[in-house]
Amino acid sequence: MTNQTILSLLNHLSHAARNSVHAGLGRTLRPAAVPDLYWQTCLENCKSSVDRLLSYIDDIRELLSPDPPASPLAEELAQEFDVTLCLGEIIELLNLASGDRTNRLILQAPAVSLVGRQHRCAVEDALRRILDTVLKLGPKGNVRVTVAPAPDASGVRLELVPVNSPAEPPNSAANPTITGLASRVAAWLNADPEHVNLQSADDLLYGLATIVAGKRLRALGGSAEFVFNTGAPAALAISIPWQAGADEDNQPEPPLPDHTSLNVLVAEDCDESFLLTGILLQKEFVCRAHNGLEALVMMKERRFDVVLMDIHMPGLDGYETIQSMRDWEKQTGNARTPIVVLSSDDLDTQMRSAQAGGSGYLRKPLDNYDLLELLDRLKSVRAFSA
Repeated sequence: MTNQTILSLLNHLSHAARNSVHAGLGRTLRPAAVPDLYWQTCLENCKSSVDRLLSYIDDIRELLSPDPPASPLAEELAQEFDVTLCLGEIIELLNLASGDRTNRLILQAPAVSLVGRQHRCAVEDALRRILDTVLKLGPKGNVRVTVAPAPDASGVRLELVPVNSPAEPPNSAANPTITGLASRVAAWLNADPEHVNLQSADDLLYGLATIVAGKRLRALGGSAEFVFNTGAPAALAISIPWQAGADEDNQPEPPLPDHTSLNVLVAEDCDESFLLTGILLQKEFVCRAHNGLEALVMMKERRFDVVLMDIHMPGLDGYETIQSMRDWEKQTGNARTPIVVLSSDDLDTQMRSAQAGGSGYLRKPLDNYDLLELLDRLKSVRAFSA
C-alpha cells in the first residue's frame, strides 16, 4: 500500500471523525451547561480523548503529505502580531498544564515589542509543539527561552537553553541528558519525513509532533539547529522570518463592536453539522445552501455579510464554489464578500481556500469562541464602514 493510498484513507477517516464529533459532542458544548459534576468530568475527559485521537490522525496525515512549497510571507494568510506576547501565552499555558514547579519554561523577552507579519496560527502551533517536547522530555530544571530580532532584522530568533546546561562539548559526559535533548529535538525538527524511524514511546508521543512542527517551520521559511560554542551552554535555536510590522503609533483606533445581526449564508450539505452551526448563529439572520451551486445562486440574488463554506459538498466543492463567487464579483463589480471555510481538513485546506479566494478558515469540530470572535470582527468592520 503506497503512502498516497494510506493518506487517502486517513483523510477519509479524519473527515468522518471530525464531522461525527462536530455533530455529536462538539467543542461547543460547555461543561457549565451540564449541572451534574460527574457528567461535567465525563464530558471533559471525552473531549480530551477525542482531541488527542484527532491530533494523532492529523500528524500522521501531515507526515505522509508532500512538503508544501515554502511561502513564509503569503499575504493571504499573514497577519501582524507581537511574537513576545504570543510566546508568553504559550509558555504560561504549558507551565500551567505541566503543574510541575521544578520543571518550567522561563521567558526572557527583549525590552521592546517584536511585531511582524507571518502566518500566526502556523507559528503558534510549531512553537507550542517544540516547547512542549522540550518541557516534557527535559531533565528536572527550568528551560530558558530567549527571543530577539534576527541579526539581519528579517525575523526573530529563539534559543532554548536549560539553565543547568553544561558548557561542554555535546559528546562529553558532563550532562548527556541535557545536551542530548537539544540535539535530539533539532534532529527531529530537521528530519526527512520520508525516512522517519519512530521506535520508542517518546518517539511516537513527542517525536511525531516535533517532526510535524519542523515540517511547518520549513513551510514558513524558518529553520532549527543545535548550537554549541566552546564555553557556552548547548542550545536549540529556531529562526522564523517575517515582514516588519507597521508603526503602532500610526495605527487608527479599532472601532467599537456593533452588535446588530449579520446576514450569514451557510453552505453545508450535512444536516447535523448545519444544526450545530445554526445554534451558534441563532442571533444572526441565517440562510442555508445544501451545495455549492445553490450557494452561488443565493449569493447572486442577495448581499450577505459573510459566507461560511463547507469544502466537501456534492457537485461544486467548496474550492470551486469560492472561485466561482470571486469570478462573479469581478465580472459584475460587486463588493468582495468575506468567505470563511468551515472544514474538517488540515492546514493544507487553508492554503487551497486562500488560493481560491477564501478570506479565512475555521476548523471542525467548531470552537464557538473562534466563531464568535469572527462575527464580532465582521460587525466591527461593518460599523466602521458605516
